[in-house]
Amino acid sequence: MEESEAKDQEELESKASTSDSNDEVEVEIKSSDVEEDTAGEGDDTEGSDSESSEAVVEPPSVEDQLREKEDQCLRLAAEFDNYKKRTARQFASILESAQAEVITEILTIQDNFERAIQVENDTADFADFKKGVELIFSQLADLLKKNGVESFESVGEKFDPNYHEALMTVESDDKEEGTVVEEFTKGYKFKDRILRHAKVSVAQAKD
Repeated sequence: MEESEAKDQEELESKASTSDSNDEVEVEIKSSDVEEDTAGEGDDTEGSDSESSEAVVEPPSVEDQLREKEDQCLRLAAEFDNYKKRTARQFASILESAQAEVITEILTIQDNFERAIQVENDTADFADFKKGVELIFSQLADLLKKNGVESFESVGEKFDPNYHEALMTVESDDKEEGTVVEEFTKGYKFKDRILRHAKVSVAQAKD
């Protein structure tokens, strides 16, 4: 009886030791799997690092930078040329509009001159005719003044080459030397600019 119990005890111990050894083998296998997974992840990390290093963009070369700057300069030059052409067209259009406006008003004065010329000589009264011509002259003077054109007085003024053109000199006792004696052609200015010098004679002292 005791011998039978002893054999049973030995079998139990043998099974226990076999189970422990199997567990140790499974643990070793699992640990090796973990190490392989870790190694694989390390390989993947190294691969991604190498790929990222290869993906780094190199800076543009000097030739590329020069070509880019040249393209920018060409575009700016083209834009500036277009701006000049557009500005010139706008200025020409404004000038044409101003000229057309002035010419339209001159045409009205021309119509009045035409009516005066067409008056019959035998029915025309000289006083009325003169009054009509004076009216037309006044219309023209107003038009010129409206557009900044005015005449300036010369007779009795000191001769000034900026305003006057001396055609002749005249000896005079009652006029100071260098004074404008007579005006042959009236002078005009546009705002502050001289359009036409007045043609005059200038006083000169007698010898």
